Amino acid sequence: MSKTTKVEQGKKLVSKLADICRELEDKHIGELFSGRTIEELLMAILDPMTVKHYENYAEFFLANKTRSSFLAGLRLHITRHYSFEGKTKDGRKGYVSPIEAQWFDDGVMLLEGKERFAGLIALYRGGKTTYAVAARDAQEGDKLGPDDFLFVSPDDPKFGAKLPEPDKLDVPVHELEELLRTRQSDESKYQELFAANPWVFGLQYKSIQRHEALDNENIPDFTGVRVRDSCWDIIELKPPTMRVFRPDGEFTADFNAAWNQTERYLNLAREDKDYLKRKGLRFDNPIALLICGYDLPKEHVKKIRIKERMNPAICLRTFNDMLVFMRSTVKFIKDHAV
Repeated sequence: MSKTTKVEQGKKLVSKLADICRELEDKHIGELFSGRTIEELLMAILDPMTVKHYENYAEFFLANKTRSSFLAGLRLHITRHYSFEGKTKDGRKGYVSPIEAQWFDDGVMLLEGKERFAGLIALYRGGKTTYAVAARDAQEGDKLGPDDFLFVSPDDPKFGAKLPEPDKLDVPVHELEELLRTRQSDESKYQELFAANPWVFGLQYKSIQRHEALDNENIPDFTGVRVRDSCWDIIELKPPTMRVFRPDGEFTADFNAAWNQTERYLNLAREDKDYLKRKGLRFDNPIALLICGYDLPKEHVKKIRIKERMNPAICLRTFNDMLVFMRSTVKFIKDHAV
């Protein structure tokens, strides 16, 4: 087959594929291009692995000038035509772009920022836009998912716990960094820091209470009143010096005791919610946040996430997670809070 014939045949195939794409419903496009379909096509146009056969990158691009220019043009076309210009919250020019991650069946995730295909991760769902704030200390190679973020809205009239002045937002971050640097083991120091800055637990809480007794024997470190429904969650904290793992890689007795204690609080909140409601404590599908562990190796963090999946109502954040979350929240508040 001549090169001219191959080109004509290829054009017909591309045209036929375009017709198929137009006729398919949106939900089936993912099926059409599932697996390595697109990757195989791009690799057929220009295989980046062949760069090792050239003296330098310029020689590689010179030898594949048309192929590489085509790919660059394709990228430019996508960037220009699928990122739409609008205005940011402060009135400046910005862009709304698609993102490959789509974690919610009833909403769409987008990128909003000053540049095309960059900026904040936004979730548009139920007519409202919320923004992702990093909730965990992601390590290299980790595959991120919805559990690694909290989605908050700067336009919510009940925008989270009372916030300090913008120039004071970094203070608790630095205070926590210092406590961790000096390996402070006194749990009360961390409780006092968090109690004075309730926003560190998340902008999804409009108020935080310290040592609110569920009954005479069950007294969590904190309880939080959620913004979305005014119901309560449970927050338990252990000092970062508490060992989470034994030398053999299994959980320590201290960690198991902390986990069991948190489960006990949750079970009480679920089973005795009518009694608690009469006390003014309104629990409805509560979750529990357990804060413990610091500078854990990657394999230990993986074990913790497996443990979490056994009880999805318990979210475990290490102190590394807390630092990441606090820094991300500070940036979000400074950029977007009213």
